[in-house]
Amino acid sequence: MNQKFGGGRQPTGTPSLAWSCVVVIVSLLSGASVVHNIFKPDLTLPPVETKEKQSDK
Repeated sequence: MNQKFGGGRQPTGTPSLAWSCVVVIVSLLSGASVVHNIFKPDLTLPPVETKEKQSDK
């Protein structure tokens, strides 16, 4: 057979959707873990102001 394109090996198969989802989630979590270990952001929430305190101003 004389093929113009695609003369290489044929793909043997693709990974399942579940395996792909697992890989994506693990890579996102590990990336977030690395970033938070390097930068150590301050994740504290500011105090919530109620409507009563806002009307006093």
